[in-house]
Amino acid sequence: MNCIRHISIITVFLFINTAIVCQKNYKHSIETGFSYGRLLAHRPAMENLVKNNAFSIETSLNFNTNGSKLHHKYYNFPTYGITLNFTNSGNNNSIGNVFSAYGFFSLALSKNKNPLCFKLGLGAGWVEKKFDLTSNFQNVAIGSHLNTNIQLKLEKEIAINKKHQIKYAALLNHLSNGAFQTPNLGLNFFELQVGFLLGINPQKIDTTSKQFKLNKKTFFCFYNSSALKENPTPQLAKFFINESTFQFNIRKGMKSSFILGSDLIYNSSLKELTGRNIQSGVFAGHLMHLNKLIIGVQMGTYIFNRKDASETFYHKIFSEYKIFKNINLRLALKSHWAKADFFSLGIGYEI
Repeated sequence: MNCIRHISIITVFLFINTAIVCQKNYKHSIETGFSYGRLLAHRPAMENLVKNNAFSIETSLNFNTNGSKLHHKYYNFPTYGITLNFTNSGNNNSIGNVFSAYGFFSLALSKNKNPLCFKLGLGAGWVEKKFDLTSNFQNVAIGSHLNTNIQLKLEKEIAINKKHQIKYAALLNHLSNGAFQTPNLGLNFFELQVGFLLGINPQKIDTTSKQFKLNKKTFFCFYNSSALKENPTPQLAKFFINESTFQFNIRKGMKSSFILGSDLIYNSSLKELTGRNIQSGVFAGHLMHLNKLIIGVQMGTYIFNRKDASETFYHKIFSEYKIFKNINLRLALKSHWAKADFFSLGIGYEI
């Protein structure tokens, strides 16, 4: 029996490590996955919200790259797509179900034939039962039905044949309204997933070498973005925010840039807290370039009108899309460590 067990383990190990990721041979693939996990009580106030385990069902349409564009090979043939997700929160009384739709990209973390991949999804999620002072005061996590949905996933595929694959993954699904409506502690679901992929529309893979030519290494960018947020006060009023960003980009190759800059922020929610509406800060960060799509992170510190010592530093995670040669759309989440400050939508100009 021990011999049979050892042979079985070795066979499975060799199968997994010699499997070829065949979905790239298809222009599209349809994916269906089932996830099982739990809502995370990342704040003590949320412990009473965790009742039962959560589960999710999602369906994705994947667009598989074929090497025809320069960044395809540099990123080891990334996958893009759209996903529809249904999540049972495990607490039907206070949270209910969550319905989400998001776009995503998936990047291989190595050049192996069957690599571990990192997936990032960004979209919108509808939480069935939000906080209500009279009928649902137990839900201290979410104050709005409509929220931003961010999904982070580590995933790996096993090829059954050229057309069919099995996928297994670990994921974190995050929902938040970015302080647009309080309360906004956010919902985080950690789940393990198994899925099935079906390839459609065969395609040829272009493996010819393409060289990236950097004609210009430095850029100056100006962004203007706006947002609305609530302060956690009894009035629950909406406050307008406008943010002007002056940013210097240093391009380091096909994949990345380093950035330095400053923010000038008109934040009307600060008036009742600090007596001033204007604050400013300086920052440094990094950009990841995926052709016209850019993903960025930055860390900054206030140099004028800091709210208090707990908000000495601020952070941003943002995505940009180049709609014209020098013009980008930007969606950004500003936070103080793990505490969301606001979501902003804006436009930028690159010189």
